This record gives sequence, C-alpha cells and structure tokens, in this order.
Amino acid sequence: MKKSKTFLIVTLVMTLLPASAWSFGETSMKYLSDRLVEKGLEKDHVQALFSDPRVSVKPEIIIQNLFHSSPKGTKEQPDHMYIDPKYIAKGKEYIIENAQVLSALEKRFGTSPQIVTAILIVESRLNTYPMRYNVFSAYANLAALLNPDYFRQIQESYAKKYPSLQDEAMVSRAQKKAKWALNELYHLILIARDINADPLAISGSFAGALGPAQFIPSSFAEYGVDGDNDGIRDPFNISDAMASIAFYMKRAGWKEDASEERKRTAIWCYNRSKVYVNTIMMLYENLSSS
Repeated sequence: MKKSKTFLIVTLVMTLLPASAWSFGETSMKYLSDRLVEKGLEKDHVQALFSDPRVSVKPEIIIQNLFHSSPKGTKEQPDHMYIDPKYIAKGKEYIIENAQVLSALEKRFGTSPQIVTAILIVESRLNTYPMRYNVFSAYANLAALLNPDYFRQIQESYAKKYPSLQDEAMVSRAQKKAKWALNELYHLILIARDINADPLAISGSFAGALGPAQFIPSSFAEYGVDGDNDGIRDPFNISDAMASIAFYMKRAGWKEDASEERKRTAIWCYNRSKVYVNTIMMLYENLSSS
C-alpha cells in the first residue's frame, strides 16, 4: 500500500539524523532476549539474532505503527481506500485463472472466490506488492519501547511533531504495542524455523505482516493452513495464503448467504477498520457482478 505523504516526510527527516543518535541499548536487547528465551527459544540462537548487524534501529517504524497504521480513505471517498479500478478486472481474471483452487476452498470453508480475492487485492495487490521492511527489525524496534530510555529518546526527538507521545494514553498504548511486538517476534522466529528460513531475511510490511494475505505471525500460527498439501504452512506460499484467508473468514463467521451485517463483522475481524471493511465489501460486490 502507498505510504502517506506525512510518513514520507517523517522518513526523510529520520534519514538526516546520525545513526549514533539512536540506540536500543544493551539493556533492552538483553531484556528482549531473556523474554524470548523464557518463551522456550534457545539462548544462543536468540543472542545471535540480536547481535546480527541486520537488526537495525529504525525509529520511523515506531512512528508509523503508532500514528499511521490505520487504513485511510481518499479525499473523494473518505470511507474507502484507494484501489486502482484495474484491479477489478485483474481480480476477475485471477478468479478464472485460479478457479480450481478457489472452488475447492469454497467447498471446504464456504468462502467464495470473490471474498478471498478481494482480500488479496487489498492486502498485497494479488501478491504483487513489494514488501520492503525487515520484519524482525520492525518488531525489535517496537518491542524495544519496553526500555524506558529508548522510549524517552523517541518522545524527545518527536516531541514537536507528535506531542501526544507524552500523553498517558499514548504511553500506555506504546507499552501494549511493545509487548505485542515481543510476542510477534517469538512467533516470527518459530515460523522461520518451520519454513526453513532465516528470520532476519524475512520481508513484510512496516507492521510486520507477512506474505500475500498479510497475516501477523501469531495469527498465522493460529489460522495458517497448508493449502497445497506439502506438509508446510508457509505464509509466503500463495496456496497457503488463500487457504488461510478462507479458514480465517470461516472462523470469523463469514457465510455467503449471511446478511451484509454478518459479512461486514467477519471482515472487521480481519482488520478492525471501517474503511477497510467498506473497501473489501466494495471489491467483493464488484467481483461478484457480471
């Protein structure tokens, strides 16, 4: 999805700051490592991950996650995300090209090709949108907010542009986000192990979402499905991604003959945003039309 102009400005400002101005600190790295070991990961493996130079300090990730993560509407349609009209046609072509797989998912989970495809369009432009962020670093930056010194650096550096960082409510939200990120980091490492991948080489969204369906690691751990029967649940495998979407939507209460309200509620579970729900429903209806 396209970055907002605001975030592009923030990113530009951040690139002008010297790298030495930012630091997780050994204290925060040790804290995060210890917590992951407590969850059952091997100490040597975790320490090796955090000592790797690919784990970089990127405070702009924190700002985007705290202030720019919700789906946004357009000036013309405030209640809908911008979707290039060509994706309606591309989506219909995708349904035809993947008819056998999507039909099998519909029989298994009760989810039409249209709803699975609508979600794929929004989440990854049918698996064509480039994922530019190192997911391990994204979660590590957020989890490092558990270190008061690092969080203070963020507050002071962004005080003028984001004064609400000083608010009690935002501090509480940041701490919850940090704890959430630590848990996602744990599941990311497990997923990497399952698919025989280097966790430090995994790319995704700035929020740490993975693959065509953009599942966060803990959600994929719960809802991931082996769609091509190769014995591996892989969030980057398009067959697994489609099957996982279908399973998630079934669990969320989606039924093709359900009321619109019930369908919207199921989509809300996938992303708790009215703008997101409106956009998925728009695509679903357009893909269902002849």
